[in-house]
Amino acid sequence: MLADLDQADDAAPRRFHRSLSSVGVVILTLSVLSPGLSIFVGGGTILQQAGTGAAIAFLAGALVCYCQTALAAELGAAYPTAGYDYAAIGHAIGDWAGATTYIAGLAIFPVFLNLAGLGIAIYLRPLGIPYDPNSVAVITIVMVTGLAMLNIRTNELLTGLFLLIEFAALALVAGIGAWHIQPDAAARVLEPMHFDNGLWVAASVGVIGIGLNSACWAMGGASQALMFSEDMTRPAAIGRIILVVFLLAVVAETTPVIGTIVGARDVRAVLISDAPFEAFLRQYLPDPALKLVSLAIAIAIFNTCLASFVGCGRTVFSMGRTELFPLPISRAMTRLTRRTDAPWVALLCLGAATLLATYIPLTAKVLLLSGNVTMITIFYVWGVYRGRRRGLTGERYRTPLFPLFPALGVAIVIGQIIVLWIDAETGRKSLFVSASIYLLAFCYYQFGLKRRRGGWRLRGPDDIAAHIEPQTAAEISPPAGPRSSR
Repeated sequence: MLADLDQADDAAPRRFHRSLSSVGVVILTLSVLSPGLSIFVGGGTILQQAGTGAAIAFLAGALVCYCQTALAAELGAAYPTAGYDYAAIGHAIGDWAGATTYIAGLAIFPVFLNLAGLGIAIYLRPLGIPYDPNSVAVITIVMVTGLAMLNIRTNELLTGLFLLIEFAALALVAGIGAWHIQPDAAARVLEPMHFDNGLWVAASVGVIGIGLNSACWAMGGASQALMFSEDMTRPAAIGRIILVVFLLAVVAETTPVIGTIVGARDVRAVLISDAPFEAFLRQYLPDPALKLVSLAIAIAIFNTCLASFVGCGRTVFSMGRTELFPLPISRAMTRLTRRTDAPWVALLCLGAATLLATYIPLTAKVLLLSGNVTMITIFYVWGVYRGRRRGLTGERYRTPLFPLFPALGVAIVIGQIIVLWIDAETGRKSLFVSASIYLLAFCYYQFGLKRRRGGWRLRGPDDIAAHIEPQTAAEISPPAGPRSSR
């Protein structure tokens, strides 16, 4: 590996080899999205918040999330790069939007990856592993940083094996619930109840709304397929792949939640528990089986860390390619190993930042992540409207019922803001934190990037830019010269 790094000099090609199939992208994206992590870690909180109303929250949340995903699919299909939806937004709206979302993403990646690493420790405790969460997170981050240096096809195989274990655990929960469906199952779903200050009361629209917003966050993320699009043999298919990933995630996440609600012998005991899914399984499974489930969940979390490092490393690579950082740093970020095409400098920097995120208080991490979905949805809606008007989107994949879906996107954003504002403890603060991050990112573009000699323009891979109209390509890719990333 060290020999490979030494050979990754300025003469090395600064592009990925297109060797990844559509199935490979689905596997890697589902591993990043991680239905197991979303359900076993985040889903338990939704069950505690919304009670039996979590079933409605997930079903309605799937419809809302479909709207968001369709918008992202149109943007991504028009500009499929490792720059994720940030580059696609910049392509549709303008350079300032691409730079703003890129920079804001730098604050999100390490926090998300670090939280995932911390979650592994929770599910290793039943196995008697004595390490504290921070130690487990550090070990996990070091391991996945090293594994992310492997060839992406090797990582496709690794994550695929782990993903099978993850889906087996989710299917176990859904299957047990379906096999032990209770006589009052319909009432549990249609007449939702939850605990409020120790009392068993009807779940209000506001309570279900907060659960719906959380369910959208749990099921969202199919657009992360874009991080692997530069490795694809057929990048034009990325819009449809995003929708396939979304549908698989909805089924994988919704069925365990509904199964837990309709199949629990004592649904109140499940909902009041700190670990609702574990409490549900404990009603039917012996302790050894529960330990196997805990191990499966830990593997699922490790899997999302690995796939996320592979994808996020490529996004940081694309940030370097578009010279988002000072030129020496940008050039370093685009270094690839000759043998595996791994952006090794970007991965090492990402690993270091994720390790540092261990020392950020948990409440601050939650605030950073909670409001980001709302902020990025604003750019999705804006991007589809703007992209259609400029003739830049809608050729490879079109959002259904245009302009109805973007209009629904506006309503979704307003609803998310209202729901977050109602939650004064976390939601309202997360809005302020997220808005501040995006404002600072815009200021970096306005007073830093824009004032460079010659300005700053979004740059993507040459073979993608070649499919864009000539006048558009001129806007996106600067002329070849000494500052070219190739």
